[in-house]
Amino acid sequence: MNDITENKIDYGNKSARIGRKLFYGAALAALLIGTPAIAFAGDAADEQVKQMQLKLEEAMAAIHALSQTVGALQGDLAAQKAMAAKPAANTDMVDELDERVEELETVVDNIDASIGSRAVVSAFDAKKFDFGGFVDLATTAAFGEDGSTVSVNRQVFELLVKAKLGNRWDLFVAQAFVRNAPLTFTDPNSRTTPFFRNNNSPVVTDTVIAWAQYTKSDLVKVQVGRFITPHGITNIEHFPASLLDPEQPQFLRPFPGQTVFANFTNGVNVNGSKFVGRNKFSYNAYAGAWAGNSTNINLGGRVAYTFTNEGITIGANATYGDRSSLVDADFAVVGVDLLFEKGRWIWKNEIFITNEENGLDRIAFYTQPAYKLTDKWTGFYRFDYLDTGLAGGKTIENSLGLTFKPVSNAHLRGIYRWRHASEDAGIPSADAHIFQLSTTFNF
Repeated sequence: MNDITENKIDYGNKSARIGRKLFYGAALAALLIGTPAIAFAGDAADEQVKQMQLKLEEAMAAIHALSQTVGALQGDLAAQKAMAAKPAANTDMVDELDERVEELETVVDNIDASIGSRAVVSAFDAKKFDFGGFVDLATTAAFGEDGSTVSVNRQVFELLVKAKLGNRWDLFVAQAFVRNAPLTFTDPNSRTTPFFRNNNSPVVTDTVIAWAQYTKSDLVKVQVGRFITPHGITNIEHFPASLLDPEQPQFLRPFPGQTVFANFTNGVNVNGSKFVGRNKFSYNAYAGAWAGNSTNINLGGRVAYTFTNEGITIGANATYGDRSSLVDADFAVVGVDLLFEKGRWIWKNEIFITNEENGLDRIAFYTQPAYKLTDKWTGFYRFDYLDTGLAGGKTIENSLGLTFKPVSNAHLRGIYRWRHASEDAGIPSADAHIFQLSTTFNF
């Protein structure tokens, strides 16, 4: 900028000097033009007149040359001003655009090489279409007091599809293909002789989730269809890829069932959230039927409040319904959940108590602290208690696990479970030791 300023000053000085020369030249020309008249008036000699005329022609030629010089200098000055006004960033912008064009050309070449003339999946009418899924596998060994067994017992493939139908309308579907050999106990009291059921049968398919949602705002969203029953922590998280232990707590088994509350509900779920300063309030209110009792409606909901700075979320849950379409079996459930998630710690806690009209009340709770050893390794422990109210229905599980995520879309786990069935109603206590390796790959 200093060079440009100095050039402007230099050109300005040159223009001033040239202007003065033009002024003096014009005065001289006027004097020379007037001089012959004086000379003739004084009867001057012809030779003197000729000399004056020659000087006049020389002066006019000098004035013409000076005019051309001024014009050239003015043109140079205008060019310098234009260059000074041009942003230096333009050159950088052009270089950046050139680099982006080269990158796009590379991307196009790679896509063309990988796809060629093959068709690309696209939605019929949706504005946006997301497609994904996961594969969940498990191998389990069980050691009971009267035997032991091992099996590659779980293979689940689930497709996830989400479509944006409009500015406020969304659709989500999870379609599962399951081949599962659940662990059972074949002794009369179902606690000493482990056995994996055979699964040589057609793969079980289930539309696990299928809902459409209208969003009025973050505070008001309306889901219609089949959705995850919005209670607690683990059931809402649901997907194995996000769980440290894909074997959910005892009160959520069998899957899908209704040991305490149904894992899934077919109906309407109104939900939303709102920030209160840095904290967050959220809620769910639903009405619908469990697939095992499609003729009776359950009503329920959950409210939660998150203290962001503390990493604490507290939830309160309640539901009321009927467990059977054959007999009166009204029930009510209340529960509280607490999640602490800060730094490397994740600690989940849930407790639920039921009131059964024609049966014994049920109680379930678990606590599961976990610690992230590194970005890829996580260790956890879970104490899990369930009392179904039935004879011999009190069981405790202590689980210890280590999980590893080599990449974000792969979750490998090694879990040891000690299951203790308490002595109850004349049924002796029993212990089982279960070891499981499981993997979840999601895309």
